[in-house]
Amino acid sequence: MTWVAASNYPGQNADADQVLIGNGNTVTLNVDITAYTLNNLVIGDNTGADDILLLPNNGDFEVNIQTLAVESDGILEWVKNADIRFPEGAIIYNNGGTISTSKNCNASQVIYIGNDKFSTCNGNGGADYSFDDIESALPPPTSDGDITECEETPIQTLTASATPPAGAYVDWYNASEGGAIVSPTLNTVGTVTYYAESVDSSDPNRKSIFRSPVTLTIEDSPTISISSAPACNFLTNTYALEVTVSNGTVTSSDGTVTNISGNQWRIANIPNGTDITATVTAANSCATDLAIAAPNCTCPAVNAPVSEGDQAYCTGDPVPALMVSVGAGETADWFDSASGGNLLQSGSTSYTPPGPGQYYTEARNTVTGCRSNSRTPIILTEDVPATATMGPDQTIWVSSDAVFSVAASNANTYQWQVSSDGGTSYTDLADDTIHQGTQTTVLTIKNAQIVRNGYRYRAVVSNSMSSCPPFITNPAILIVRVRSVITNRQPTYRVNPF
Repeated sequence: MTWVAASNYPGQNADADQVLIGNGNTVTLNVDITAYTLNNLVIGDNTGADDILLLPNNGDFEVNIQTLAVESDGILEWVKNADIRFPEGAIIYNNGGTISTSKNCNASQVIYIGNDKFSTCNGNGGADYSFDDIESALPPPTSDGDITECEETPIQTLTASATPPAGAYVDWYNASEGGAIVSPTLNTVGTVTYYAESVDSSDPNRKSIFRSPVTLTIEDSPTISISSAPACNFLTNTYALEVTVSNGTVTSSDGTVTNISGNQWRIANIPNGTDITATVTAANSCATDLAIAAPNCTCPAVNAPVSEGDQAYCTGDPVPALMVSVGAGETADWFDSASGGNLLQSGSTSYTPPGPGQYYTEARNTVTGCRSNSRTPIILTEDVPATATMGPDQTIWVSSDAVFSVAASNANTYQWQVSSDGGTSYTDLADDTIHQGTQTTVLTIKNAQIVRNGYRYRAVVSNSMSSCPPFITNPAILIVRVRSVITNRQPTYRVNPF
């Protein structure tokens, strides 16, 4: 048998995604592999015969290999002393094979990843791991793939997934090394990368050295809305409208689309009676559709209803009705969106919704059935009432200060009150030489005298932005003690416990 130099080698060409050493072959590494990046080098074909990648003595080789896997019949072997250098971010793992040396195991048999001395045969010389550490560790999980989706309404939740080796499970982390265990989900616009680590189901201390990254991305979807309602052109038997988008390019299922300026678009020359779908597509390829109903171009103009105002109610109170006014001979229909959507109530200028939200109403001529080209939005808000808990009664010596406090939620306005008649009536307090903090959560009674013994204090809390009534706390009692009692015989001093 005659050996000749190879004209090329596995991984030399740009299209070599994976190289397998198998069929009982021994490959000796004697050149750098730097012309192109080799994504995967697999040693061993799992058929039983030894498949070997051999590093000659005193070799020092740089290889652009992203992943090196040693399978059950694979051997990564050092003849004696040699260095092999992988790029930053490379992964090396053993899947039942052998990583060893045919000579004395020492710190001169080295695997580098980037500038880091990742492993030596005996784990010395500043290496992170020994060859035995690599052999005993689990392979990292196999990523089930990065996920990229466009934002939906309501926004979706993406979940990363990866497949662990047999007999193992996956723990997810927020970093490639260290970090914290997390739930690998994303439900906001943006990008996040999670890292999957293999853990032995029988021995949780046996894990993979490397973690597999999985990236989740939710792209921002553009918005589109009608900015100028559909208007009829009675001369051409067509109608036109304008839309406003957050970004991107507008197309339509019918009509002629023109960019007026910036994010304003006009869709014209739409045949009468033809409903259309306008679509905005952003640079990230995310798209949003808007269904637009054709106006009745045989009808005279009908003005949109006039709102009698947005409404608000307090949690637990009856839901108020939304009210509008319309022209003579007209009524109102109620919907859940500015165009299209679901009919909520027909033929009434008032509507009582099931709960908070934004509702829309359009006017309709009761004789001709003609409708307004736009709908009037009305907002119903549910306000959460303020609540508060009064602190304990206060017992002090005469001429001392007493401090009362309340713990409040959903409140931004406070008013302290006092009752001197046992709680029959209360009076608002204002800051003066005796009272401080009368409009805060903490009230201080300065230099309290015996006359205030038995006074009751309470707080009225509310939220100035809410429709809910104020909340009045239970009262707390001020108890003023006298330090001594003087009789007509001799002074008797008493210390009274609280």
